[in-house]
Amino acid sequence: MKVVAILVCAAFLVGAGWLVIEFSPQFLNSKIERVHEKNLPAIRVEKGGTIYCRMKADDFRFPLPPGARATNPIVTGGFDTVDGSVEARFESTNHLTTSEYETWLSGKVQIGGQITAQTVPGGFLIKFHYFGDR
Repeated sequence: MKVVAILVCAAFLVGAGWLVIEFSPQFLNSKIERVHEKNLPAIRVEKGGTIYCRMKADDFRFPLPPGARATNPIVTGGFDTVDGSVEARFESTNHLTTSEYETWLSGKVQIGGQITAQTVPGGFLIKFHYFGDR
């Protein structure tokens, strides 16, 4: 009898887990459907020079400086956290300074995100961190 009760409970827990994974994105504004995706977190450059980091539970975006192109994107992280860097290269010498860029970012970085920039030859090294605790 105990074995049957244990099997029934195990089946119930598996079924409840499946229901949560399948239906929570519709009701809880969750991205848990990404739980089975491989190679996350991932980073890419979107149109308009926006850096996009995709995690299992969240997304993080921030703009590159105007007139910059992204090179050498690196990202590490976990379920809802990313740390990374990207080089912003400029074609011209007429561009923002790192402090002007950090000021320009004010109000453009979502809550939980931190971005710093330092000057490197030909542009900036932008380091970022995001912890998405909604």
